[in-house]
Amino acid sequence: MGLMDGEMPNASAQKIADNVLLLAIARVSMAFSLPLIGFVAWLGGQYLESKFDVINDRVTSVEKTAASASDQATKVNDRLITVETKQTQADTSSEKFQSATLNRLDRLQDSIVGLSNAVAALTATVQAIADEKNRPTQRP
Repeated sequence: MGLMDGEMPNASAQKIADNVLLLAIARVSMAFSLPLIGFVAWLGGQYLESKFDVINDRVTSVEKTAASASDQATKVNDRLITVETKQTQADTSSEKFQSATLNRLDRLQDSIVGLSNAVAALTATVQAIADEKNRPTQRP
């Protein structure tokens, strides 16, 4: 099986046509490769930008929440200081009231002891007067 003389130019022309076609495809692909790479990079950038926008929105939301929490913490701190101050004032007032009440109770107890002594002395005096009246009188 040998090649015939008539087939040779056809095969060679076919090879040249294939090479020219491959060369044309290669040149077209080279020509479109940079714009295609640029387009793919642009699409990737758009995708990343959309992701960054979503993350930025979330960060903004978290910042607002954190600011609100900070404000609430400040308000709670102020309220806590107010409650502690009022509690301290109430404790001081309560101690003063208890001290004054104990002083009054001590004076009342002293008064009761004094009244008890006075009642005992009065009872002794009345008893002595009654004994004096009940004694037989002696006349000389």
